[in-house]
Amino acid sequence: MKVILPMFPLNLVAFPGEKLNLHIFEPRYRQMIMECFENSTSFGIPPVIENKPLKIGTEMQVLEISHTYDDGKMDIKTLGIQAFNLIDFHSKMEDKLYPCGEIERIQDDSETDIILAGRVLNLVKELYEMMKMNNEIPKFDSAFRIGEIAHKIGLNYQQEIALLKIKNEVQRLEFVESHLMKLIPIVGEMEILRKKVQMNGHFKNIIPPDLKL
Repeated sequence: MKVILPMFPLNLVAFPGEKLNLHIFEPRYRQMIMECFENSTSFGIPPVIENKPLKIGTEMQVLEISHTYDDGKMDIKTLGIQAFNLIDFHSKMEDKLYPCGEIERIQDDSETDIILAGRVLNLVKELYEMMKMNNEIPKFDSAFRIGEIAHKIGLNYQQEIALLKIKNEVQRLEFVESHLMKLIPIVGEMEILRKKVQMNGHFKNIIPPDLKL
């Protein structure tokens, strides 16, 4: 079923299941957020490339307005609900300041694979330990969905868009597992390089080889 949603185009990818904190400063989007919050309605975030919204995005719920500044700007907490296809985009909704779009919600297969999810989370843990990051790792259970941490696993913008387009949780996990298995060795090499650079200028205790001439 096609519906009309207020739109908040951004140079980022929001994921279903992700909690996303945003700072809202433009008057048109302050109006949009206040109306969504007061009416318990949702809005859409389509990623933007070259100043054009893509034909995909995520429907968002405003969880709370955490802080409102004297000049009207606000900090908000949101939750990604569901991915959608953007059918049509309008730069201004009738009688409003903000854009809108006609969307069709994507029917997603959210059934997961516990064993695969466990492997992915172990790889995430390995990545964080290697990078000495204190990011919290989600609890390993059947409720976990990769969108919860998709912004914290080293994906670039194009990879995040590709992940959002996948309509099956198992395939999303496979996508992320493949990414992490390629990324972790690179990070390991960078860590070795970092340690070598840090040793520059230090006194080195190097045992010479026993050469047999």
